[in-house]
Amino acid sequence: MKVAGMNITFKHFPFQTFLDCMDQLGMKSIELWAGEPHLYVYRHALGNIRNIRKEVKTREMNIVCFTPEQCVYPYNIAASDTHLRKASIDYFIENAYAALELGTNMMLITSGIGDFSVTREDSWKYASDSIYQLTKVAEKEGLTLALEPLTRFESNLIVSVKDLEKMIGEIKSPALTGMIDTVAMRLAGETPDDYFSNQSGISHFHLIDGDGQTDAHLGLDDGSLNWREYLYSLQKNQYDGYLTLEIMGSQYYQNPHEALKKSVNKVKELGIISS
Repeated sequence: MKVAGMNITFKHFPFQTFLDCMDQLGMKSIELWAGEPHLYVYRHALGNIRNIRKEVKTREMNIVCFTPEQCVYPYNIAASDTHLRKASIDYFIENAYAALELGTNMMLITSGIGDFSVTREDSWKYASDSIYQLTKVAEKEGLTLALEPLTRFESNLIVSVKDLEKMIGEIKSPALTGMIDTVAMRLAGETPDDYFSNQSGISHFHLIDGDGQTDAHLGLDDGSLNWREYLYSLQKNQYDGYLTLEIMGSQYYQNPHEALKKSVNKVKELGIISS
C-alpha cells in the first residue's frame, strides 16, 4: 500500500504549491482533483493538461487517480432532466479523456443524487444508465472507473456497500470497480471487511478521519474514526492499492501543507505504508 496526496486540500493555492508540498514530503503519488482553479475540462483544458503532465513527469510523480469535481458543479448523472443528465455524461467523458492524456488509468465517479421530486427507483435507473454509458467508453479506452459511495448527506443513491454491489452487479462491466471512503463507510456503519466480503472488488481507498456524525473529511486523529484498524484490515485483506488523504474543510485550507504533513507522518508511524 502507498499513500497519495490530493490537491483538493490546496484548492485556494496554485497547483504548483501542492506539488512543492509533495516534493518536500517526499511523496510521489497524486490523486488529481479536477476542479477550479487547478484543472477544469471546459477552461483551457489542453494547456492545463500539458502543464500538469510536464510538472508531474519532471518531478517523477505519478497520478494514481483522476477525480473530477462532481459534488459542487452543476453536473449530476442521476438528474431527471434529460438535458442535464446528458451534459453530465458528456462532462465525465471529457474528463475520462483528460485522465488518459495525463497518463492515469483510473477515474473516480459517484452515483450523483436523485431528484426529490421523483422516486428513488427512477433516480437509480437514471444513474445506472449514465454509469453504463461511461463504462462503454472506459472499456474501449482501458480506463478503470472507481465508483465511490457517498454519505447520506451527499446522495440518496449509493451510500453503502450494498448499494455499491447492487449497481456494479447490474452494470456488469469489467471497467467498473468499487472503492472505499472511510467517512462514508463509517456513517453507513460499515468496515473494510464488509467491502472485501462482496464480489465487486476494491480498486481505491480514501483515508480520512471524521466525527462519525457528519460528512466532515478531517485530518488523521482530528476526529473519532478508528482509521488505524481500517489500515490493518486492508493489510489483512491484501489490499495493495493507494490510500488518498482526501482532507477537506475550512480549518485546513489556509495551511494545507501542515494538514497533509501531519496525516502523512501519522500513517508512516504504523510502518505498513510507503509514499
